[in-house]
Amino acid sequence: MGDVTPLMDAYRECVRHLWNTYFQREAEANQDWDHRDEFNAIAAQLFRALVLRKLGRESAEVRPDHWAPRKPLPFLQVVVEPRSEIMVNREIDGGYWDHPLTVIDQGDLELHFVQYFDWADLAFRDFAYYRVRIVGSAKYPDVVGKDALIPAGPSVKVLGAGAAERRDEADEAREG
Repeated sequence: MGDVTPLMDAYRECVRHLWNTYFQREAEANQDWDHRDEFNAIAAQLFRALVLRKLGRESAEVRPDHWAPRKPLPFLQVVVEPRSEIMVNREIDGGYWDHPLTVIDQGDLELHFVQYFDWADLAFRDFAYYRVRIVGSAKYPDVVGKDALIPAGPSVKVLGAGAAERRDEADEAREG
């Protein structure tokens, strides 16, 4: 898996600028949820064009945020530095981010990218968090299957398996 953090950061900056410059004022002033939904659909298409296509994964399912809950992308693994902050859902499909686990070390959890997250729906957005799905943990098995929020920043990397890795996987499967 290669480091795709710069690719993810470029996408984040693109949608953050697009929302805050062109959508946010009207959406917030008029409490226009349809405007938010239109933006979410555009953001999903931009993710496909700016990230997934470059990874050779444009066929991956990415839904706008207001549709059914998004699925994690298993080919985008989020890796943290030791003693990184984390907010874990209290329960699966819950809206509370107050699970007692608040700090993790590298390797404690296997995390797959779901989407960028911001607390605001209609106001200014920074997309300051990676929303991830916890798909594995020997140390904390009670949180597997839950979503978590990790602050975006220099202590986090996103590793991606692109088209080259998929070809290698297919070759290994044929040989095995």
